[in-house]
Amino acid sequence: MRPKALTRLAWRGLMLHRMRSMLSALGIVFGVAAVIAMLSVGEGARREILAEVGRMGINRVSVRAGEVSQQTEFDARTLQSPGLSVDDAQAIADIVPTVASLAPLRERSEQMVRDQHRVEATLVATTPSFVGTEELVLGEGRFLTDIDVREQKRVVVLGHELAESLFPHESPIGGRVRVEGDWYSVVGALESRERSRRGSRLSVRNINRVAFVPLSSVHDASNRVDEIAIRIRDADAVRESARLIEAVLARRHRGAVDFELVVPQELIAGYERARFQFNVVVGAVAAISLIVGGIGIMNIMLANVSERTREVGIRRCLGASRSDITQQFLVEALLLTGVGGISGVLLGIVGSFAVSAYAGWPTALSATALVSAMALAVGTGVGFGIYPALAAARRKPVEALRHE
Repeated sequence: MRPKALTRLAWRGLMLHRMRSMLSALGIVFGVAAVIAMLSVGEGARREILAEVGRMGINRVSVRAGEVSQQTEFDARTLQSPGLSVDDAQAIADIVPTVASLAPLRERSEQMVRDQHRVEATLVATTPSFVGTEELVLGEGRFLTDIDVREQKRVVVLGHELAESLFPHESPIGGRVRVEGDWYSVVGALESRERSRRGSRLSVRNINRVAFVPLSSVHDASNRVDEIAIRIRDADAVRESARLIEAVLARRHRGAVDFELVVPQELIAGYERARFQFNVVVGAVAAISLIVGGIGIMNIMLANVSERTREVGIRRCLGASRSDITQQFLVEALLLTGVGGISGVLLGIVGSFAVSAYAGWPTALSATALVSAMALAVGTGVGFGIYPALAAARRKPVEALRHE
């Protein structure tokens, strides 16, 4: 038979029991919709993670002071570890040849005041090399200089949001802000940097709300720092450089684990492993949903074959071949799963937008996910529709005509 006539005949057969056909297709609809919604959440999370790691820098390594606990303090005292310090930064610069730039820093939350304007900010005391290490972009003015650090000058560079909040209708350059009773002169302001709307999962510093001051302006008798930001010359050398940095610090700290090494490349690898596990779970859920839907399709197709046995007999007597009968019922199964798959795709798209709008989770639809879900639906139709179609074709015409 011609495809058009075959499709019209199959559709007419399904419409004989519209409600039953619709209910049997619901398993496919919800199975496909669930797969698309979950894959869109996973893809959205993947893109957000990659964007955040990109902001951290794929060729960067961060050394952070370890979390303070009684055990950590006891180990540090026992092993006489000096803690993370400016001297560690200098040792890394001297020993690790792949370091392009690095900057030690101290960080704390402070309130910044200018006239009637008062904002909470992250105060980062660092060195001039931080601008290159973190690839900051100045909007106006300048960044910190070696003279600022050497002479302990009270100067500050404001992040974009801080500059907008403290100096809403004027340039901040040359203005003065107060931090804990000390007055700082504003010498620069940064360009705005894009940030995840849901906040950082990877502890990425919100540069827009950071105020940078010379490291020497925030005194620490022990010379300790909270972090050492490091940029490696070649992204391919990051992991090897990280191992060397860890070895240098382990020796300087006499084996005390009072520091933490953060390598964005390893964060990506860890996330990809977690994402693979998530995809396996999604695949299992999809398989179960589609099997349930496929059983429903097979059930209604067997019922159709049983109810239309006389029709099969009449068509065979009028010259229809077994192949024609098989194609007729197989096309009916494909129509059920096709319509269910299309409805599931549309429902899944709506569901992914709903998750993004109401739950605040990032979602992203990929053509691969949509095509894969639709292909699974069609495959289910073929797999579960072939047996009823063959069962109808095997009926002998005389026996089919005798069927009540």
